[in-house]
Amino acid sequence: MKNYFFATFTTLFIASTSFVNAETVLANKALINKQTTTPIITRSVADDDRFLIKLSPGTLPIKDLEIILPQQMDDLGNMKITDKSGKEIKTEIKQDKNLVLLTFTESVEPGNTLKIRFTAIDTESIKGETLLYKLSVQQEGLLQRIPVGTAIIDVPDAS
Repeated sequence: MKNYFFATFTTLFIASTSFVNAETVLANKALINKQTTTPIITRSVADDDRFLIKLSPGTLPIKDLEIILPQQMDDLGNMKITDKSGKEIKTEIKQDKNLVLLTFTESVEPGNTLKIRFTAIDTESIKGETLLYKLSVQQEGLLQRIPVGTAIIDVPDAS
């Protein structure tokens, strides 16, 4: 009789615990099923003394963009940040050696495109080289930076 009582009690205890856990799992599935995308580099190209990197923000607005310049870059040149319509995005630009931080006065919203143009670059010393720009972003609602990837720019050779 003791064994029967113990088995019944154990079964009821496990069943009630499973019921509570089932609700928790359902709540977590709701969070998991929310579809999110991360920012992605959609294009990087060199044209004479101008370089272009295009970035799609993903599903969360971007507050700032951090770029680690390639080791071959002595000078940043000039930068212009625009959206997909060509409208200039107001940006505070800070540079510390090879690290550039672009802080946007208004967040770049999902569905838009960031175009980062480097102009007036002295390409004489880097012709034929491959330049690697490492990008990471700070998105609204997230505590940590998101590494986006590396924009690869092949500088055309003189020939």
